[in-house]
Amino acid sequence: MGAGASAAAEAERQQLLAAAHERAADEARRRASSFGVAGRTELQTSRALAPLAAMGYHQLADRVWPGTKRSNIDLLLVGPSGVYVIDTKCWADVSVQSGRLYRGDADAHDEVEKLLRVTELVEASAVEAGLPPLEVLPVMAFAGRKDIGEQLGRVHLQGERNLIGFCARRGTRLSESQVERLLGRLMADFPPYVVGTEKSTADQLDVPTVRQPVLRAPEVHTQDALDGVEDVEQLQQAVLEAALAEPIEDWMTFLHPDQAKTVRRSWSGPARIRGGAGTGKTVLGLHRTAYLTATRPGRVLYVSYVRTLPVVLASLYRRMSPQTADRVEFTGLHKWAVGLLRDRGVQYRLDWPATRRAYASAWSSIGKGGALSRLDVPWDYWREEIDCVIKGRGLRSFDQYAELVRVGRRTRLLPEHRRAMWDLYCAYEQELANARVHDFNDVLLMARQEVERERPGPYMAVVVDEVQDLNLVGVQLLHSLVGDAPDGLLLIGDGQQCVYPGGFTLAEAGIAVTGRSTVLRVNYRNTREILDAATELVVGDKFQDLEDFDELGARDLEIARNGPAPIRVQARDKKSHDIALAQIIADTTKLLGVSNGDLAVLAMTKSRVKDCKALLARHRVPTVDLESYDGKSTDHVKVGTFKRAKGLEFKYVFLPYLTDGPSTKWVEETESAHRERVERERRELFVGMTRARDGLWLGFLDG
Repeated sequence: MGAGASAAAEAERQQLLAAAHERAADEARRRASSFGVAGRTELQTSRALAPLAAMGYHQLADRVWPGTKRSNIDLLLVGPSGVYVIDTKCWADVSVQSGRLYRGDADAHDEVEKLLRVTELVEASAVEAGLPPLEVLPVMAFAGRKDIGEQLGRVHLQGERNLIGFCARRGTRLSESQVERLLGRLMADFPPYVVGTEKSTADQLDVPTVRQPVLRAPEVHTQDALDGVEDVEQLQQAVLEAALAEPIEDWMTFLHPDQAKTVRRSWSGPARIRGGAGTGKTVLGLHRTAYLTATRPGRVLYVSYVRTLPVVLASLYRRMSPQTADRVEFTGLHKWAVGLLRDRGVQYRLDWPATRRAYASAWSSIGKGGALSRLDVPWDYWREEIDCVIKGRGLRSFDQYAELVRVGRRTRLLPEHRRAMWDLYCAYEQELANARVHDFNDVLLMARQEVERERPGPYMAVVVDEVQDLNLVGVQLLHSLVGDAPDGLLLIGDGQQCVYPGGFTLAEAGIAVTGRSTVLRVNYRNTREILDAATELVVGDKFQDLEDFDELGARDLEIARNGPAPIRVQARDKKSHDIALAQIIADTTKLLGVSNGDLAVLAMTKSRVKDCKALLARHRVPTVDLESYDGKSTDHVKVGTFKRAKGLEFKYVFLPYLTDGPSTKWVEETESAHRERVERERRELFVGMTRARDGLWLGFLDG
């Protein structure tokens, strides 16, 4: 080698080494910048979720991604509603196109796939701890954003400011012990990630690494973590407001945090949940059902009197608990009874027109001209007496009827009237036998007899919604399916919303709920203005709520929200009324930005419902009849009767074709019978008004 050659070679080697160091420095600066931004945004997400600690949530931040050298898991959130695998992004421009994620113009779908791979690992760990796989949710959170809220395959894309509402809306799916068990498992399988343990270019060049302290949230939050949250009420209000912004079908499964404990309660026998309109009785029933199916084997029967309501509730339930939906049977009472008789090979023949003819024949031969006809009560009143009082209670002898307290009936009957009524009932039964037909009460009576002979199922639990609308035989039938087993029978309802004649008490049904009755006292649905207007209707009417005493129409309820007063329109004729109705619906959708699917037009009768549908069709407003509504989100205005709307709710409700004051007394109708009918009509209108969550419109016709 010539003179100077070694020096030149050394100089070249030093230049190469310097270049390598420069590259290492550039890499370190790039990674430092990246980690700095990531650290700040991840801490921001952690702080955004901190208030959930008050509801039993725990954060595991910056965890090791098993099997990788440099990758970590930003955040695992574990709480009553499940496990969330959260990846925080600080992206200014994000969109979904053709089922792929984009950051600006660049395809960023590899980030989705990466999150799914992480989720699979967390899912495997959670399953070992007993958590159903679908309770692990991958979430991509976008720092500082509130305008993002959609789903890309299994991955949920959420603005950081939406996260509390997104998590809380899923309700309670896990018990405290399940959460603790999951937390321990995940902490063991995904230990804390420590920066500086991986090999870098600097390591390979013997450049010493500087280990920086890692910003991370506490492993288990306590009340100290609630920075910026003055009290738990503030958190609950934030959760409530987040739920209000969602489509009405999502709102109908919203469980307020205050009610979570009731969902997880253990009862030693039949239990009852009662409360005024809007207090969340049905929602609580759905979440209770989900809790039971998630924590024990077996099937749950969920029953309601209104035949269309179970279809809606089944759809809502699939949204909130898809993994247990196949173990819950949603059905109407009579539909279930008919199915049982069919399965058992019991012969029956339901024929509504034939039963009407049978009653008309019995009235002509026994009732007309007798003691009952002299009471100036329409003949259908006595048909109701047979359906709701005699057969609805399963009475077998005149002595039983003679001594009966006729709950819910106002017309006073002397002994001679009761004897005439029993004779009319016997004549009706004979007419049914001659025609070889059955009425709906016969179906319930036969089904009860079959269950007493041999229980079907087995059912782990029976949940009865709108129990005040069932008759005594129906409730006894359902009770006989589970007896007095712990957590077996749950009765949900409100006597003030009973819209059918007659009634009964739990004592008559042989059901005791002493010490197992929960009264809900907070109205989460209606604004104060809507509830006040509805309550004014029934404030003077006493009612019975499955007990042997009357309750006052005015109830002591807390109301969570305020809003505008209901709009009242007094129209001089049908034409001006219809113009006002069409205009208010157009204004609500265009000016307030409310979806058609969040609106409902409700009327007292089917003929008025038909008028409403025709009116909206002329104005090219799409509608769906509540008879056909299946509980899925739609862009059609819902239209139906007050009765058909029971158990449902809507953001804005329009009640057309109303009249001021009580309805006119019928010819040959006694004062007591008229009073009973008018009170029932007021309760129906009360039900219609309290379906409204945010706004209510009342249309009155003169004359």
